[in-house]
Amino acid sequence: MCGIGGVISTTPVESHADVVRAILESQRRRGPDHEAIETVGTPGWSAMLSHNRLSIIDLSPAGHQPMWDAERRCCVVFNGEIYNYIELRAELATHGRRCVTQSDTEVILEAYKLWGPAAVERFNGMFAFALVDVAQKRFWLCRDRFGVKPLYFRLEGDRLWFASTGRALASRLSLRPNLDYVARGLKYWVYEDDGTTSPYEGLSALPAGHSLVASPSGTGGLAVDVRRYYDPFARVEALRAEIRDRSEEALLGSLAELLQSSIDFRLRSDVPLAISLSGGLDSSSVAALVAERRRNPTGFTFGDPEDGGSEGPLARALGEQAGIEVSYIAPTVERLAEAFWEVLEAQDAPFTSASVIAQYLVFEKARRSGFKVLLGGQGGDEALMGYRKFVLFHLRELARGGGWMEAARYAMSILPLLAAELPSAPLYWSIRRRYDRGMPHTLRLPSPEPLDLSGDRTKASWHRQLLDLTRLSLPTLLRYEDRNSMGHSVESRLPFLDYRLVELGVAMPAGLKLRHGYGKWALREIMRGKIPESIRAARYKKGFSVDQKSWFHRGLGDAMRRALHARASAIRPWMLPEASIEATFSNDALARRPTAFFEAVSLLWLAERS
Repeated sequence: MCGIGGVISTTPVESHADVVRAILESQRRRGPDHEAIETVGTPGWSAMLSHNRLSIIDLSPAGHQPMWDAERRCCVVFNGEIYNYIELRAELATHGRRCVTQSDTEVILEAYKLWGPAAVERFNGMFAFALVDVAQKRFWLCRDRFGVKPLYFRLEGDRLWFASTGRALASRLSLRPNLDYVARGLKYWVYEDDGTTSPYEGLSALPAGHSLVASPSGTGGLAVDVRRYYDPFARVEALRAEIRDRSEEALLGSLAELLQSSIDFRLRSDVPLAISLSGGLDSSSVAALVAERRRNPTGFTFGDPEDGGSEGPLARALGEQAGIEVSYIAPTVERLAEAFWEVLEAQDAPFTSASVIAQYLVFEKARRSGFKVLLGGQGGDEALMGYRKFVLFHLRELARGGGWMEAARYAMSILPLLAAELPSAPLYWSIRRRYDRGMPHTLRLPSPEPLDLSGDRTKASWHRQLLDLTRLSLPTLLRYEDRNSMGHSVESRLPFLDYRLVELGVAMPAGLKLRHGYGKWALREIMRGKIPESIRAARYKKGFSVDQKSWFHRGLGDAMRRALHARASAIRPWMLPEASIEATFSNDALARRPTAFFEAVSLLWLAERS
């Protein structure tokens, strides 16, 4: 887990050393253990690569980057983990390719030399890397299947810039904030997607599951080709046909096996690791399975074990049953106000909920407790239909197919779920427009392109799952996760995003995911007896919950308004003429109006970056 950056050009790159150095310095928290810059030169073509290392696998200097292969043909800078590097190293050995380090980075180099760019299809992990092939005069950027690790680039004539984060490039290349990015986030709560959008104008995100190949064009510039190497829709379509005749018992067995395999891969570490805990099913499942492999692991949860309104009591119950030592985070409001600014700096983009602050503080506590790796439950809702909306999508699909009796029976089965969620009904009602015309807000921003969060009504519900995984939900959540963890030099590993597990989860029949009024029914079945029933059989949706309304009234609201007043002249272009800071962002408004908090966050970020 690291930070990468640099430039490739058909003209000498030495003149760009100050920008590359700025990228390196801006990403120091992503990799504080070692940093270096390497210049790779060939006639008519050169590159400068930077790397900030967070040492996780092979802690020796042999694992430092930029890393050359033994022949000095290829040089790579790499952010992330190739979890199946041990298996790949053994396979490479059968082809006469010998690795001299214990790192997964060297596996990338040798795999590329043997299989070329197709090597990426063999990698199971989260990754973003840049590889220079001197012999082929080829530059290769690559990002993992679901975009767990970030990667940005900008093409300027004969130069191609790249970095893990956008701030340094935006600052040194005079790139302005992307107002369309901010506006879409406000209206639909979607920032990142499956395209090239980024927080800055002129800066492109390399889409998940894509690679970029650049080489001299022959006319003095660079020829750039962005290619998709992973198509989840095609993969799931093929797998659905393959598993059509498998029994439910067999599918549940495959799910259990893949989840355990995914966790085993993510336990590979040469440094201590722990677990990010909530009171929800996903992180509890990961924690319980880790506890079967590691004795008395440590879990970190945001909450108080004596506060029934927090995740603390459920985390305590899990810890007692599974043998997990739970560390609780219950900060003062003063610390929350301080952390707000740290999160805004770490994210370098707006965010939609104060729960992002809580997540940041969990990573902070883990790092201060001596852990550099944290396993979490992100991705389970998308892969296994955990969100409440999937109940409605499935009901719509049954009715559309003419199965009215089946639809009626299913509707009756979800009545206990509706009763359990009744206390949350006002919240669901207040954000209903997000799925229609988008949420109304008070800022003066361009109107974003319409975004249909309901999905194509003619498509099956698994298709809508993949839209969440690739466009409408997960990409934004992964940005929060990456920036918050890297803000404390912690590597976050997500077992539910193993591509094998995702493909099976989406491909399984909807009835295995939605049953008896439950979402993620298959996961609940395979975790029977492994986690407390209060978590496994809970009908309410337990996410990363925080009492942000209380935070606003106890001091966070005051801190935000003081910051807005201090930047009043800078934010005025985006506020309505008649709007006042005190009224628009009062404690009551922040607590009651769904978009008020991230309107304030957006204004503060724009003021800092404009």
